[in-house]
Amino acid sequence: MLACLGLLLLAGAPLWPRLATFEGGQRLVHALVAPAGEGVAMPWQPVQLPHTWPPHLGDAERRYRLQFELSEAPREALYLFLPLLSQSAVVALNGAELADTGNRSLPTGITSGVTALVRLPADRLLPGTNTLDVRVAAAGVVRGHLAPPHLGSAEALTPHYRLQLFLLEHLRLMVLAGQLLLVVALLVVWLYRPAEPLFGWLLLMQALSLPLYAGLRADLPGVQEALPYLLMVSTASTFILPIIALLVSGMPVPRALRACVPAVPALGIALALLAPLPARQVMLAFSVPAALAAVWAAVLVAAMGALRGVREAQLLLAPLLLFALALLHDVALVAGWLDGAILLGAYYRLVLMIVIAVLLMRRMGLSLMRLDGANARLRERLAEREAQLARLHAEERREAAERVRSQERQRLTVDLHDGVSGHLASIIALAEREGAPAIERSAREALDDLRAVIHSLDIGDRELAVALAGLRERSARQLKRLGVELDWSTARLPEISGVTPTHALNVLRIVQEALTNAVRHGPATRIAVRGEAHGAAQAAIVVENDGAPFTAGGGGAGLENMRRRARLLGGAMRFEALPRGGARAVLVLPLQLPGQELLPDR
Repeated sequence: MLACLGLLLLAGAPLWPRLATFEGGQRLVHALVAPAGEGVAMPWQPVQLPHTWPPHLGDAERRYRLQFELSEAPREALYLFLPLLSQSAVVALNGAELADTGNRSLPTGITSGVTALVRLPADRLLPGTNTLDVRVAAAGVVRGHLAPPHLGSAEALTPHYRLQLFLLEHLRLMVLAGQLLLVVALLVVWLYRPAEPLFGWLLLMQALSLPLYAGLRADLPGVQEALPYLLMVSTASTFILPIIALLVSGMPVPRALRACVPAVPALGIALALLAPLPARQVMLAFSVPAALAAVWAAVLVAAMGALRGVREAQLLLAPLLLFALALLHDVALVAGWLDGAILLGAYYRLVLMIVIAVLLMRRMGLSLMRLDGANARLRERLAEREAQLARLHAEERREAAERVRSQERQRLTVDLHDGVSGHLASIIALAEREGAPAIERSAREALDDLRAVIHSLDIGDRELAVALAGLRERSARQLKRLGVELDWSTARLPEISGVTPTHALNVLRIVQEALTNAVRHGPATRIAVRGEAHGAAQAAIVVENDGAPFTAGGGGAGLENMRRRARLLGGAMRFEALPRGGARAVLVLPLQLPGQELLPDR
């Protein structure tokens, strides 16, 4: 209820400015009135201003006679301020015509309600009683009206005249200019988005409401007679309002409602042409009630959409309700239920146009936001695809490099196996025939070392256990010939990643050196090799023998080489003496070996 009262107060905003009583001025409220039509001879009747009368055919003017007293002849001109009159006025002072507001450059026509400021020359003013004659004209659609005139100085009356001039004339022209601009904007938007029905209906509504301003040129021949028909055409715009409310609220538009847009104006014009009644009466009896019903239907639809939480319907509801209340006011004014001369529909059409522009900008803004969001998503997907392609390219390059390295390793393996390995085998055979055990032993060691190098070239990531298994197979044959028992178990060795041929070769050389030291410096009769976990993130390869115990500071360059290789692997080497005799060598390795391949020093 409070909201409705607030809207009702807002709907009367153009009527709020009221002229106060001025010091040194007079407010003329008593007058005599008589019809001003040709051939009309009726006596003067006393009235109290403001005064409103219904226009009739041949009776669209009234003559008002007002009197005011001056104690002496003024030295300067006075001014007569007419705050509000229906259409135009002719002002005469003491029988001499002073001004005709109908000769101004802005005809008012159907947009009823104008203001005027008339200068009363000092030489026309008389001491004592002065008589003002004001002949007021009204259009055939609106009622005639004259508010109480004010008499005073220019300083006192000009500010109020300018305010009324802005409200009654300049603001109306701003509405027309704004509507023309909105029509152009909607036309451009519709041309680029013809598939959007809301833009097409908005454009049609604004275009069909333009005939309402034909009254601005009511002075042209035939315009006054055509005004009722033009107003009937404009009623089509009111039937577009519920269509817009339905589209904004996301509801389907019935075909019957679409058909009403051309059908109702056509029916009104047909009745005006065929019926014996004047077009003005047909318009008031048929077109105006139909337009009111359409506007209030739009208010109801917008209220339903607002209750459903549709944001655009919530924005549209308030201006639609204001516009509907303004039309009710205008109908009551034309019908004679209210006194006055200001039609509020033109003012609140501006509010409705502003909200329509807001809806238009909001839709365009949302479209741009969705477009920006789509562009952002496309950029993200493009970046993901580029990153994926970069990863694939890097993987392909790594795979290609790996294939090249693999092919090179295979070539080197074949060359070493067929070349150097064959020569060492020939040296071993010759040494056996010539009875040179030292040469044979050295050649066999060189051959085993070469086989270790060749075997390490085929080792890939996480294949350290495979390399150790090959070493076990080669070492077991040698140790068996020497009478040394070998106990080998690497089943509990954790999986180690990042293994490269260089890594594998360093591990094999460390273990092989531990086995060689056990045989040479032990001399050992039993050697145990085992793999096991060492803490949470390390692995260990342990080599134990039952030979001579480890002595700190001994071992020479062989032990230092083992430590150096362990550091290259990111691990450590530890040597210990066993409690019951013998020695232990422990190689501690990380579960992830260093990525960079570091070749051992020769």
